[in-house]
Amino acid sequence: MLDVRTLLVPLVLTAILSAVALCLVNRQNLPVPGVARWAIGHVFGAIGMIFSAARDVLPDILGIVASNALIVLALVFLLAGFEQFVGRRSWVRAGLVLAGLVTATLAYFTYIQPSIVARVMVMSLASALLCGGMALTLLRPGPSPVLVRQICGIVNLALSLFYVVRFYVASGETFTDYFTGATFIVGVHLFGFVHQLVLAFTQLILISEWLNADLKRQASIDPLTGALNRRAFTFLAGKSLSRSERSNHSLSVLLCDLDHFKRVNDTRGHAFGDQVLCRFASVVLSALRVEDSFCRYGGEEFVTLLPDTGPEEAVAVAERLRRAYEVEASALGINGTVSVGVAYFISGDTLESLIGRADLALYQAKTAGRNCTILARDDAGIAFVPAREVLFPA
Repeated sequence: MLDVRTLLVPLVLTAILSAVALCLVNRQNLPVPGVARWAIGHVFGAIGMIFSAARDVLPDILGIVASNALIVLALVFLLAGFEQFVGRRSWVRAGLVLAGLVTATLAYFTYIQPSIVARVMVMSLASALLCGGMALTLLRPGPSPVLVRQICGIVNLALSLFYVVRFYVASGETFTDYFTGATFIVGVHLFGFVHQLVLAFTQLILISEWLNADLKRQASIDPLTGALNRRAFTFLAGKSLSRSERSNHSLSVLLCDLDHFKRVNDTRGHAFGDQVLCRFASVVLSALRVEDSFCRYGGEEFVTLLPDTGPEEAVAVAERLRRAYEVEASALGINGTVSVGVAYFISGDTLESLIGRADLALYQAKTAGRNCTILARDDAGIAFVPAREVLFPA
């Protein structure tokens, strides 16, 4: 028969190594959600298991009450870490209240009315609730990798059910000899070891995937405005153009240029100019659909790709954005306006030809007095309709 203290050694070592690894990740200032809470959870777990292993030489307040309370706190922070990672509401405060109640109850059944059975039932119930919470958090739809989260969720669900069985056994309603005595205790610790390994593996995989996704995001997003950069926009636009060519779906592009932006930079400073750019990007991003693509094309010039959008609809979108930005700029204390050139997809278009027509329309908008939207009608000769005369006067 395996000795329980022998089983606690790999449990403690795994918890310590996991805590060290997570602390190193957190120390690098990597913005991975949940890491700090996971590290705290593993630290609490390691200390609790050390106290439990030294129960014979420690006073009961440490060997029984503190050891079990720390293990409950470990589960609370591990659950809170997973909740934070997947972006859901954290119940850490409720978990801390639960840990406080468990501590008080353990102290009661240690000093006032000593009962090993009652303590086992209390710990089993608390552990079942917290492991069940982790299972529910991980098995719900969330960020990738799905398979790793599902495996960890299933293990937590199994452990939660295991603690339910332990609660049932401790109540005296044993239904087989296997779930009694030393065999059951060894099983609890073996399952705990598997749980610890799966948690550590899952957390490291989740961190790795999050960092990879963050690197991809940084490679595709303009860091100032949050819009796509040209590289990412070119990739997405290429797919949209291919779809329009293949399926004859409409597609339009808006090319926007903030009017007199250099004057803003010169008179109010570059920091204020950056703020203006961010406000414009915020206006556009809040107004677009999920399937639309918005890119900072260069300096104060932005381009928006609108799939399944014809020219008239595109002009209406451009006008909404133009007027919304005018209001936003006024709130910043400037007379800020934007000129927009609109072009729509014609069979055989490339991204360069489509944006080229939008650029010519934008040039016409600038020469027409700015703060207007002009639509490029066709590919040959670039026939325009001045926005001030026909399409939504400024």
